[in-house]
Amino acid sequence: MPNKNALLPIGELARRTGTATSALRYYERIGLLPPGERAGGRRHYPASATERVALVRLYQDAGFTLHEIRQLLATDTRSRRGWNQHAERKIDELDAPIAEAQRAKNLLEHALNCSHRDLFTCPRFRAALEARLALVPHDRAVPSR
Repeated sequence: MPNKNALLPIGELARRTGTATSALRYYERIGLLPPGERAGGRRHYPASATERVALVRLYQDAGFTLHEIRQLLATDTRSRRGWNQHAERKIDELDAPIAEAQRAKNLLEHALNCSHRDLFTCPRFRAALEARLALVPHDRAVPSR
């Protein structure tokens, strides 16, 4: 049975969490991971650090920035109110690109099944082109290449 009090060398923590040792050192430097104990010139972490790193990675997968993750980790876990506020803001932030990706997917699926030989003659495709052009501010300078 593994000893829960045993310290893990940084390489072992990296292997268990699928995280580069350089990322673990960075997490420690910015306060996402408590400082590792030094033994033989190497960092060692408690076994509980595996869950902490997994939580950081889970938050990253959900779209949180490292700065936002630091705020989440600092939130009082006895009160979910602060965490809920962060999560609700992130959901709102994610909704726009998700909706845009869904529109793009729908347009591509339509294009694949469109009966018009030339997509430019398809009313739905033309409407999508016009809607895209309507998003471009007309008074904005065009960057040169």
